[in-house]
Amino acid sequence: MERWAGFSAGYREGGRMWSLEHETARADEAALRSARAGLAALKRRQDIGFLQLPRREHLWAGTEQRALAARRDAKRLAVLGMGGSSLGGRTLLQALGRCDNTHELVFMDNVDAERFWNWLGSRENLGDFHWAIVSKSGNTIETLTMAEFIDQHLRATGLPGLAARATVISEAEDNPLTRWARKEGVPELEIPKDVGGRFSVLSPAGMFPAAFYGLDTARLRSGAAWALEQDELVERLAAQSLASFKREEWITLFWSYADGLRDFGLWAQQLWAESLGKKSDRQGGRAPRASTPLPAVGSSDQHSILQQVVEGARDKFLWFIRVDRSERAGPALERNLFDGQALMRGKGMGRLFGAMAEATRSALEREGVPSLTLRTERLDEESLGALFMILQLTVGAIGEAMDIDAFDQPGVELGKRLARRSLEQG
Repeated sequence: MERWAGFSAGYREGGRMWSLEHETARADEAALRSARAGLAALKRRQDIGFLQLPRREHLWAGTEQRALAARRDAKRLAVLGMGGSSLGGRTLLQALGRCDNTHELVFMDNVDAERFWNWLGSRENLGDFHWAIVSKSGNTIETLTMAEFIDQHLRATGLPGLAARATVISEAEDNPLTRWARKEGVPELEIPKDVGGRFSVLSPAGMFPAAFYGLDTARLRSGAAWALEQDELVERLAAQSLASFKREEWITLFWSYADGLRDFGLWAQQLWAESLGKKSDRQGGRAPRASTPLPAVGSSDQHSILQQVVEGARDKFLWFIRVDRSERAGPALERNLFDGQALMRGKGMGRLFGAMAEATRSALEREGVPSLTLRTERLDEESLGALFMILQLTVGAIGEAMDIDAFDQPGVELGKRLARRSLEQG
């Protein structure tokens, strides 16, 4: 592995955008050419809608209007959706501090019956909730089943049924969810047919909960539009990843040094795994192998997985994602309570956080574990919109370079069919 001083791409206009720093392993020219060709092929495709979302004004305007209307008669929001129908919105709201108990924002994204009924049965304020039912296909069995049980429970407790305070977010096609919405007069928002579920964070699937809680969707859109112009940044990220596959580094670790990006790692994990983990290429041959994604957070995971990364198998490539404000925030420590803590006097907690991030990256570099670092000034709507789009572009470019379909999910569909067959058999 050839080490080098690094490369910086992107800019931080007003401190809001992303830069690429500290590439510890040079991507060879073949990987760069492949990444460049992959991104160019991706951008030529007219059938991939996530690229066009920032330009689809009607989706943004309609989502804002519907969110304002929903907020007029509901204080709280519950989002029913699986995978990409939930993760994007949850990531946004968690990153910007809206996921807390005072707001009672709930993402119902698992059909664990005990937890579902414990939550539903313990709420005395269900009449204060607006229900967002999100399913791109309109036929997601988990989502529809949760909605049916919620409607049943609301009616059993003397409240109006689910349709009284609901928004359906789905394709504008005839499907079980949209048929119910049209029959009951439930407002609908569209996930475009050409936008896959895991690429739908910048569609109404993610923007409706964001707008409901007052996030600036115009700035999210602006950040995404900026990212669409950052070809060199995306090419280098894709090239680094392709080079890591060539080195047989089969775990890509997304290590976010910002508490606001805890859920981002889960969103990136789904995007990467469902898009790049394929059995066959487009010609029907065996697909090239891609890595397994793994999320990690801050100094907390230095105490859980770092030992394995440092001294375990050399099969890992790391993305460090750092936020300057997380490494500067807070007052300086004025006095120590404990022996051995004098080194912290006069420094803020952010200084410790930054030191841990840099020390981890440097230690791994010395041990021969390659990484790159993405950095921004702060987490806000614009930087998050850019980050979502950067990752989507990178994954799409890798898929094109590997000659696989990054936008289907045959392995997931098989599981869905088998689950339905089991239910049909009793």
